[in-house]
Amino acid sequence: MDKTQQLGTAPIGKLLTQYSVPAIIAMIVNAIYNIVDRIFIGQYAGENALAGLTVTFPMMMLIIAFASLIGSGSASIMAIKLGKKDKDGASKTFGNALSLGVIVAFVLMAVCYPNMESLLTLLGSNASLLPYAASYMNIVLIGFIFQITSFVLSSTVRIEGYPMLSMVSMLVGAITNIALDFVFIGIFGWGVQGAALATITGQILGFIVLVSFYLRGKSTLSITRQSFIPQLAEIKSIVSIGFTSFLSTIGASVASVFLNRALITYGGNAAITAMGAISSLSTLFVMPILGIQQGMQPIIGFNHGSKDKKRVNKTLLFGISASTIFAVLVFIALQLFPETFMSMFLSKESSTMSIAITGLRYSTIMLPLLSIGFIGTAYFQSIAKSKEAIILGSLRQFILLIPLVTILPSIFGLTGVWLATPVADAITIIATAILLIKSVRQPYDSDSKTVKIEKDSDQAQLVTS
Repeated sequence: MDKTQQLGTAPIGKLLTQYSVPAIIAMIVNAIYNIVDRIFIGQYAGENALAGLTVTFPMMMLIIAFASLIGSGSASIMAIKLGKKDKDGASKTFGNALSLGVIVAFVLMAVCYPNMESLLTLLGSNASLLPYAASYMNIVLIGFIFQITSFVLSSTVRIEGYPMLSMVSMLVGAITNIALDFVFIGIFGWGVQGAALATITGQILGFIVLVSFYLRGKSTLSITRQSFIPQLAEIKSIVSIGFTSFLSTIGASVASVFLNRALITYGGNAAITAMGAISSLSTLFVMPILGIQQGMQPIIGFNHGSKDKKRVNKTLLFGISASTIFAVLVFIALQLFPETFMSMFLSKESSTMSIAITGLRYSTIMLPLLSIGFIGTAYFQSIAKSKEAIILGSLRQFILLIPLVTILPSIFGLTGVWLATPVADAITIIATAILLIKSVRQPYDSDSKTVKIEKDSDQAQLVTS
């Protein structure tokens, strides 16, 4: 049954709910299992172990960056092609995305394993944290191939009209992780190694749920063995569109290196521990915004492909409105009850608590408007406007946050480290709003410098108009 056509006909509000709610539920549970990792580590293995886990964040973001590059790029292209009723082209993109994911996974493992300790030291680890960080990453890397292919499969089943299946996959992985955290860390006392084993086991089970959909022949795509043969034109298409997600995630990884170094310099291990707690909490509350973003992307991509500008703009408006309302409510709760939230990770008697509360208050200042930046970037990626998407994807992390986290602490000390993120967010939000207003006001046919997906007799190519 072909369920993709509903993307161009069903009411936008109904569609956005249908696609976003499963993504939101899945991503919240996904965020919860990351938090549970840190709760168990903090409570059973100590603050140094929690700080060691925080140090691995840049490398974890590198892994996610490649998954996002391939998953987001292929999903955007497939949605546009399906909007043009080009199933053969969408199938070719799907197969090439999976093949590229497997290749990238093996290359990264080959590079990271022999150089693990050197890489973690470069990323901000010190002698007391390195054993924890290395133990965690040596195990987590094993599951990368399942993580990257699951990212592609999850995006594809949403586009095919099965957002609930994507949710089930993430729920299976997350619930497995949480249950095994209790067993491996709480009962067996395996510390960060237990957390890593729980993580990859959950990833494998989530992958099995997704791949079974295709093995049972449920897909409406015309998938053949030839679909999986890497083709340069397809790979270039995927990388071109997905580069925004890659750049944003890599930027977060690089910026976190600078943040970790600044935190150690101006606040020591306590500041790193506080950042670990803040990051986990922030992830929990940003996930629903990302869920709305995920829900709107196939709708925007499909309708862009079918040249329905009205439905594209309406989806954008619905997405920004819903996510902003949520973000405002979360912001109020965090500002009013910071100690309640931080006590999930830290003892109320710990000297780190006051540092964490201050960091939480400062770093979430721009939360009410943060969705404009997230959804705006995803919008340009979904309509294949690579230039605007890349500008916004690089602005927050590379152009703004890295210089700010270098300059502000030299003036304001540890407070400057906390302020760097909201200042970068504010400037990025303004830039995003300007570009969004310009794009929304443009008639469809006058859109320029848009990366279009065209089909010829042999292959789908990216052509910059």
